[in-house]
Amino acid sequence: MATTVRVTELQRGERVPKAVLLSRLRERTGCAQVPEIALLRDAVYLLQGICGEHVRIRRDWQLPSATDERAPRIEVRLEFDESAGIVSAPTRDVLNRVAELGQLYSRVSQFVDEHRDAQGAPLTTQSLCHFAANELSSYAELIARLETQWARYAERCAADSEAPPDAQEPLMLRGIGHELREPLLRMRLLSTIVERCRVAHGGALISTIHTYTQTGDPFVREFTASLLDRVSRPFFDALARWIFDGELLDPFGEFFIAYAQRETTADADAADVWHHKFELRTELLPSFLSRDFARKIFSTGRSLNFIRSSCGDSDWAAASETLSASGRSLRYSDMAGLEHTIDVVFSTANKRLLDIFLRKFHLLEHLRALRDYLMLMRGDFVDALLASIGPSLGRPASTLYQHNLSAALETAIRASNAQFDNPDVLRRLDARSLEAGAEDSGWDTFTLEYRVESPVSAVLDASAMAGYQMLFHYLWKIKRVEHAVTASWSELTRTNSYMMRVHRRRPVPDALRSRALATLAHISEMVHFVRQLQGFCQLEVIAYSWQSLENYFGSPSIAGDDLDRLIEFHRSYLGTLINKALLRGGRRGHADQLGDEVRAQLDCVLAFCLAAEDLSHHVTAELARLAGGGDAPLPSAARSLSAITARLDSAHARFQQRMLGMIALLERHPNLSVRDLARRWNFNVYYRRPRQEDVHSTPKDD
Repeated sequence: MATTVRVTELQRGERVPKAVLLSRLRERTGCAQVPEIALLRDAVYLLQGICGEHVRIRRDWQLPSATDERAPRIEVRLEFDESAGIVSAPTRDVLNRVAELGQLYSRVSQFVDEHRDAQGAPLTTQSLCHFAANELSSYAELIARLETQWARYAERCAADSEAPPDAQEPLMLRGIGHELREPLLRMRLLSTIVERCRVAHGGALISTIHTYTQTGDPFVREFTASLLDRVSRPFFDALARWIFDGELLDPFGEFFIAYAQRETTADADAADVWHHKFELRTELLPSFLSRDFARKIFSTGRSLNFIRSSCGDSDWAAASETLSASGRSLRYSDMAGLEHTIDVVFSTANKRLLDIFLRKFHLLEHLRALRDYLMLMRGDFVDALLASIGPSLGRPASTLYQHNLSAALETAIRASNAQFDNPDVLRRLDARSLEAGAEDSGWDTFTLEYRVESPVSAVLDASAMAGYQMLFHYLWKIKRVEHAVTASWSELTRTNSYMMRVHRRRPVPDALRSRALATLAHISEMVHFVRQLQGFCQLEVIAYSWQSLENYFGSPSIAGDDLDRLIEFHRSYLGTLINKALLRGGRRGHADQLGDEVRAQLDCVLAFCLAAEDLSHHVTAELARLAGGGDAPLPSAARSLSAITARLDSAHARFQQRMLGMIALLERHPNLSVRDLARRWNFNVYYRRPRQEDVHSTPKDD
């Protein structure tokens, strides 16, 4: 009868679902199928990660093979109990997707349970757990709804056991498979992110999530962006605190800026605070922020912190209001607004900091004082200082006392235009004597110092001040040699005038006359060497570099720079001064060769001046003897003249040969302005080029 009815149905043209036809076929052939109502109940269990009656979850350990070095892992598979009937392949496919969703649900639930209440869990991890918990709540509502529908369907089927399945029933397995498509995608994404974020936190966790936004799938991109907006809130809260207040609020070490491992105390020098208080941790930098942008963020907060902690800026409230007006709401979903806010705050904060350095703490005035005093560019002051302290410098260094040096410095200031300088600048200037060896004279140990305090010491730090001290000692050595050759020239000129007067009355030995005139000619040669070296240092090096420094401070572009850029420019300025003044450069491994030669030449000139002084004394004594009526020179006097002559000839020979070598080195120097020093020394080609094998050879000092 049933078969007739079924044929009648077909004859009437009614549409019979393929599943019904397949079910009837299996009944006739004796292959019973597991009732769908039972499989629906198992599907509800599988969605919760629980085994069903006909479908069970099996977990096996998967050991690595000889070629697979991964750690052992658990492999999950489904087992179908077909003792009560068969399960078709399409149904198995649907149940596999249902079971996958249940396993993903279990994995995410485990992550949330492990991290939500964990002690010391990072804020970004807590945010991820909160987002996942919301997803799990929505998923639990889905399961509850399906379970309710299943219960109603089961009651209806029990009431009418002979009724065939309704093709329009919403709880059919194919309907569940369709309804679970979006939850499965969401749970797959969330499970994958959760697994990758088990060991990541802070910016690294945000970067991991951000990689999933780089896809063409709009669903994945929208879901990940929503997740990022939630998870990144602690990061953006810390970012807002940093760029608006200069405060680092990061209790779990998640931010890409951290306190440096090198501790800075409350009374630390400004250079230590600026360079060593904070550090940039690129491993925690979110991937949606470039490194240049991160450095801008780093500089902004560090500037604000430095203004508050080291500059004592009482007017900071006004600047803070300006920063706050730019907007404190920072979110991942508004990256364009974030970039605009960072640019505004960076410009405002760094402009404020540079204004403090230039206007409140007079940085340029300190740099000018270093140029005038430590680089000896204030000529009247240097001349007054030499007049005041010069006679004491030739004595042993142990005879220099601090109170005498301070008094000489005060006298030089009052005797020159330095007295009109800012009193704050003058009080920072000090004269003292360095530690002296047994053979050192006052010239060797005398030094000028310039003291700076915080926050100017951030720019003029210990390294920079050591560079200025190096320049002072080098320029002071040149000044010492200039003083020596000038004194020798004056003394020999007076001696020669005295000799001419004596010669009108009594003949003076030709040896004395020729030696005195030759020595005067040699000293004039050395005066030319020292004066040209001085002029090069003052004009080509110091004045030229100072002009570039003033141009930088006066240019509009400085408004867009931060303190790091200012420090970098000053270091470049100081490095240029040192390299050019000390004539560094040239072939690798021989960068200081030319500078060493110049210093050796200066010592050679001092040795010649000392011998010239002895000659002057000897000639004066001889002239006094001749003027008194003496006839023949004493044998000891002859020996003394020959010894002095030997010293003069030896020193002059070394001087000339070293000049040839230095000029040859200068002509090949890569710096054009340094190369020009060779033309200054040899403008009339007085020093002829030696043979090629002698270019690099210079005599050894005795």
